[in-house]
Amino acid sequence: MSPEFFFMVNVVLASRLVFLFRDGPLTAAGLLFLFIVQAVGLLAFQPGIAWAILLSVLLLNGYVFHRLEKGRNPATGVRLLSLAVQIVLLSVFFSPWIGISFNSELLSSLAGLGRFSVLVSLFDRISRPGATVVLMGGLLVSNEANHLLRLLLAGLRVGPQALAGDNSTMTAADRREYNTGRVIGILERIIIYVAVLTDQIAAIGLVLAVKGLARFKEMDHRPFAEYVLVGTLLSLLLAVFVALLVKALA
Repeated sequence: MSPEFFFMVNVVLASRLVFLFRDGPLTAAGLLFLFIVQAVGLLAFQPGIAWAILLSVLLLNGYVFHRLEKGRNPATGVRLLSLAVQIVLLSVFFSPWIGISFNSELLSSLAGLGRFSVLVSLFDRISRPGATVVLMGGLLVSNEANHLLRLLLAGLRVGPQALAGDNSTMTAADRREYNTGRVIGILERIIIYVAVLTDQIAAIGLVLAVKGLARFKEMDHRPFAEYVLVGTLLSLLLAVFVALLVKALA
C-alpha cells in the first residue's frame, strides 16, 4: 500500500479521537472538528477532480453516520462501520487506478522551512512509510480498539449492568470510574502494543500483574471479576493483533 494511503488513514484516525470519551452522538462542534481535521489532512495531496470527490465523500460519510448515531448510546457499531467505509474509500482513491499523490510543491516548501526549525525534519521522519504504519497502529489500539472491545463485551453480555446499560443512567461516580477504566485500558493496550513491536514480551506479564494487583480486592465480586478478566484478555488480544499486523506491514 502507498505511503499516501497510510498518511490519510492516520488523518482519519486522528480526527476520530473526538470520540475517545464520548459515547453518544457528537455535538455540532465535535462534528466540525472531525471535518476540519480530515479537510486539512487532504491539503497534503495534489488537488484535482479525484481530490475534490474524496473530500466530498469523506464529509458525506461523516454526516451520514452522524445522523445514524442519533438515538444510539453507545454508538460503537455505527462508528466502526463508518471507519470501515472510510478505509475502503481511501484504498480506492489511493490505489494505482486513481492514484491521488502528495502535493510535491507543498512538500518542497515545507522542506525549505527546515532551515528555520528542527521540528520540520522531525515531521519528515515521522511521516516516513514505516513510521506512519506504527502511528496507525498506535491510534488503532488507543481509540478504535476501545470501540471494538465495547461491542464485543456487549455481544457477550459480560459486565456489570451499570456499565453495559445506557450511560445516561450512570451516576457521577459510575461515570468517573468508567472513564478511569477506559484510560487504564488505553494505557494497557499502548504498553502491550509497544512491547510486542520491540519484542519485549515479558513486559506484558508485568502490565497484567499490576492491573490484577490494583483490582485485587474487587475480584471477590464474581460479575465484576468476569468483566475485568474477559475485558483484559480481549484488550490484550486486540493490542497483540494490531502490533503483529503493523510488524507485517512496516
